[in-house]
Amino acid sequence: AAVASAVAGCGLLGAAAWRRGGGASSLAPHPATAPLGEFIRADDEGEKDDAEEEKGDEEKGDKEDENGKEDKGDEDKKAKQEKPKFGHRPKSLNSVPVTNTTLEKMPKKSKGSSSAIKIDEDGKINTYYLPGATVVDNGKSVEYRPPYRFYLMKTDTTDYSKEENFYKPIFPGKTFSVDMDFRGQNGPSCGCNINFYLVDMPVGFPGKDKDYYCDAQCFPDMGCCHEFDMNEGNENVQQITDHACTGHYSQDSSWKCNKWGDPEVKITPPEFGKGSGNTIDGTKKFTFSQRFDVHGNGLTVTTTISQGGKTLKKTMNSNGEMQNMLEKLQQGMAFVTGYWTAPDMNWMDGESCGSGTEHCSEEPAYISNWRITSNDSPVPSPSPNPSPNPSPSPSPSPSNDVEMTCGWCSSGSCGGC
Repeated sequence: AAVASAVAGCGLLGAAAWRRGGGASSLAPHPATAPLGEFIRADDEGEKDDAEEEKGDEEKGDKEDENGKEDKGDEDKKAKQEKPKFGHRPKSLNSVPVTNTTLEKMPKKSKGSSSAIKIDEDGKINTYYLPGATVVDNGKSVEYRPPYRFYLMKTDTTDYSKEENFYKPIFPGKTFSVDMDFRGQNGPSCGCNINFYLVDMPVGFPGKDKDYYCDAQCFPDMGCCHEFDMNEGNENVQQITDHACTGHYSQDSSWKCNKWGDPEVKITPPEFGKGSGNTIDGTKKFTFSQRFDVHGNGLTVTTTISQGGKTLKKTMNSNGEMQNMLEKLQQGMAFVTGYWTAPDMNWMDGESCGSGTEHCSEEPAYISNWRITSNDSPVPSPSPNPSPNPSPSPSPSPSNDVEMTCGWCSSGSCGGC
């Protein structure tokens, strides 16, 4: 659900990529005249809502203190049950698309010599492009640095006005898998967002970034459309969010799309996080796999994260929002991927990083061994060295499995998922 324009209703890097913001804003100059990465100011609606929630919580706490009716045991029990409250979405759009203008201004370390990415589709290696991205390891890996977002294209072009230029995989009935590497304790952590997500672009006008972009946050002078955040996160968290566009949302009657998202899967410690004490250690390389299954008009998305014989599995069950998204997925949506940063990324990683100002390390991240596999075919296992004729083979059975299912959640979050 950005760097996505980056990873809320019309919810990136997703994301992407950006989601989770919107409303009237005071816009910064276009990247052609502004420094790269300069924040684009969005409205304060989300901040106002969060402030009102915090005020209500403080008043409630004061009242309980005055009454003194809860003994310490009850207070400790209540504290363990309650989770800290964070904003539902970012308040600004910090990702920069790669256009002819921004390509000229990109730092040398952020601009690769090749943008050709090789994707294994049912055992056949096909070449596509992420214009402006740094693609290494003979086309198998993408190096990510902020604040850019990239679009998956059929040719090495930055003409995003034509739908036929995009490569839009049809994911229902398929499984998408990649290997992700944040490379150590000092890798992308609090305040960083590495993402890949789907949006229904291009729209019919260029917008402020001149890239015909849209997402479910419906930012001013940008398109408003369906957005499925396949993954956004850092070493502390992995998050998957469905941002459909039904136009009927109790959170805000003006929303065309679900800015907060539903369902949402958030994977945090002790399941995923920094260090060996978690089932999946975010500081070490792991495999991220996402399966899209269709049952009638229902959509189920199962995400599996594996590392060293350990496996986490999360399932987003079908509901009205997922059914609405399925229609767009079956038509094909633009694939967006990137890396952006923000001092208020707490809506995503606050459980580990707290509610204070965050400072992304801006260290690079790597996503490699891209695979798209039909669900009735075995998923090809990545080989450490390039092979001219890769052979699909079943993945080894994990020794430790943790599985949880998410379904309809009226609050827009899937609780323990």
